[in-house]
Amino acid sequence: MSETAEDAMRRACDLILKGDFFSAMADLTPEVMADAMNLGAGMTGIPLPDSYELSAPESVGEDTRYRVVFKAGTREMRAFAHWRQFDGAWKITAIGIESTT
Repeated sequence: MSETAEDAMRRACDLILKGDFFSAMADLTPEVMADAMNLGAGMTGIPLPDSYELSAPESVGEDTRYRVVFKAGTREMRAFAHWRQFDGAWKITAIGIESTT
């Protein structure tokens, strides 16, 4: 059975919960790598999440967008990732943080 966009998103989120950011970054397209590095630099002091909630997928052009809420105690970070399939593999084509509380 081939991986779906949701499978790829959940795998990436599970890696983030484990603190394995380098493995999660393997899903990034080269164009998004700089965005991810900038996001990571701005997240110092934010605790490692202990859970997440994933939204239903949305179509955005050729991409499938997921919104995710990472939770760390009483803190939340709302983020999104756009996924697109390249040669049978799901890759992140856009990433961002919408808010933190």
